Amino acid sequence: MTLDAPVATWVESRLGAAPQGVFFEARSMSEVWGVALADGRRVAVKRRGGGERLAISAAAHRAAERAGIDTPALLAGPDIAGEEQWLTAEEWRPEGALLPEGDAPVLFAGLLAHLVAALATVDAEGLEPPPWLHYAHDAPGRVWPPPASDRWDPHRIEADLPPALAVIARAARARLRASDLPPVLGHADLNGLNVRWVGDRPIVHDWDSIALLPEAVLVGTLAVDHVAAPDAGAIADVATGERVIAAYEDVAGRAFDADAREVAWAATAWLACYNAAFEHLHGGPGAVTAQILRDGDERLALAGA
Repeated sequence: MTLDAPVATWVESRLGAAPQGVFFEARSMSEVWGVALADGRRVAVKRRGGGERLAISAAAHRAAERAGIDTPALLAGPDIAGEEQWLTAEEWRPEGALLPEGDAPVLFAGLLAHLVAALATVDAEGLEPPPWLHYAHDAPGRVWPPPASDRWDPHRIEADLPPALAVIARAARARLRASDLPPVLGHADLNGLNVRWVGDRPIVHDWDSIALLPEAVLVGTLAVDHVAAPDAGAIADVATGERVIAAYEDVAGRAFDADAREVAWAATAWLACYNAAFEHLHGGPGAVTAQILRDGDERLALAGA
């Protein structure tokens, strides 16, 4: 595994040490390399699109660092690296476990509350939501948001999905769109994919997943999705989701009003349906589909939908 020459040149220029080898490489929506530098440091170098979103993500990343939230330090970038491509470099931080030592719903809720507070001064005007929370799209005739590619478009296989899935998603989406709660900036993908734990201390990764959305939507997202892990699709049950919402209120020092609570539950239903649809895109129904088909009506009732 080797770096492209322009990337290697950028690394040496921005980090002051030449790359000595690549020990990790991954390609998906972005390209990521784990790079060993001549001075002994190990860094993660990323090349991806993003433009305005990436600039806001970097500002949020640095604001979180300043607030004392443990996260791989952003060392350089985002710098332009060709047409619609940008480079960043950050510390390589592989340590930590998928689950905390302690009460996971409470610890994840506390993490989100601290992040929302830390990012309150970041200018995120115009930030588009991440695909999984783009429920406010205006594409006609669609439940699911327009995708980055046809390959990952649930609308393409909607006839093959359990009919109840689109019914639940449509009702949840209508409830979310009916609310006019103000947005806050937060991380919209806090789970085993992007958080590592050293005891009860979190290390937060993936700052591309920030979102400017109502606080209740972010809390509902966490309430249903904090149990997700690499290669293990899952959603939290209703009782666990309730514990997350209550814990967030405790840390934030204020209770949600009735509208915000309903929006949080609508967010759990929407995201569960979205993730279930993606199970089908990946080959067939799994644990998420089974769970939302069991408890979707209960979530909608809690959402007032």
